[in-house]
Amino acid sequence: MTPAFRLVANSADITAAILDRFVSLTLTDEAGMESDTFEVTLADHDPLAPIAMPATGAELEVFLGYDNMVQRMGLFVVDEVELSGWPGQMTIRGKAAPFSTSKGGKTDLQTQKSRSWEKGTKMGALVAKIAGEHGMEPAVSESLKSITLPHLDQTEESDISFLVRVAKRYDAIAKPAGGKLVMAKRGESKNASGEELPPILVHASQVSAWRMTLAKRESPGTVIAYYHQKRSAKRIEVKVGEGEPVRRLRHWYPDEKAAKDAAQAELDKRARGEHKFSLTMPGDPMLAAESPLVASGFRAGADGEWIVTRAVHSLSKGSGYQCDVEAEKPNDAEDDDGAGASEAA
Repeated sequence: MTPAFRLVANSADITAAILDRFVSLTLTDEAGMESDTFEVTLADHDPLAPIAMPATGAELEVFLGYDNMVQRMGLFVVDEVELSGWPGQMTIRGKAAPFSTSKGGKTDLQTQKSRSWEKGTKMGALVAKIAGEHGMEPAVSESLKSITLPHLDQTEESDISFLVRVAKRYDAIAKPAGGKLVMAKRGESKNASGEELPPILVHASQVSAWRMTLAKRESPGTVIAYYHQKRSAKRIEVKVGEGEPVRRLRHWYPDEKAAKDAAQAELDKRARGEHKFSLTMPGDPMLAAESPLVASGFRAGADGEWIVTRAVHSLSKGSGYQCDVEAEKPNDAEDDDGAGASEAA
């Protein structure tokens, strides 16, 4: 199989036009709050035929795969162009988050605003309104859509900063990706439509290097949240988890469900992240943040189910197509203290 790519700039396929100048391409897909990023490097060595400078704000669709089978990896907005030498090269960089108005009409998420969001607003409605203001489509996980939010103030705060703040409260991620404004639950291995992502099977024989670490932390313990019961005018306590330590959330929630959701999100966050798995393997366009990964053939502790938190896709003329992957245990994974820590030589 031969690695392949396709680039579409402002709806025009430019693959053939740049193919003889192509040097390398890197795409990073993040599960956290950071925007997904992309860069392509082209040979600009001929002074008689220099590459035309692309405009910042251009929209680039990126496809990766093998032979004639390529998969769409995302939509990016060009925000930086770098010229270097010698030999002469041009590097074009883009982010999923537009930092200026793109050619497709997507606007800056960094502009500060001041407004209030009424108590009782649903998470899905909040994301939909902000997405619409920026010419983007909302994509909210089913498990988050119906969450009833308390009164929220957005004071001299950008929309993306505000969404990240709200997302953290419910152990979710908020970021633009592929022309959509995504709000997704961490560690669920589902897409924003609530569909299960297909598991990616990885055998040790496919991997050129790997590392698994187990960092023992304190027990997740118990998380307590509160909500206000109107009928009795009392503060009611909701508990999730068990044992010590006990963490009490300072915020009061509008109802029992909202309080329980917030407490469970905090417990998930405290329990997750003790196990880390990283590996380098041949390129696979199916590898994406939040994808479930099933490892086998490594050893006890490394074999089993993981959730991808970061996938870096690299394609170059000299090295071909490879992926560097970082993963952690899913929310519902059972503890495995016998794992130890292992590393490839």
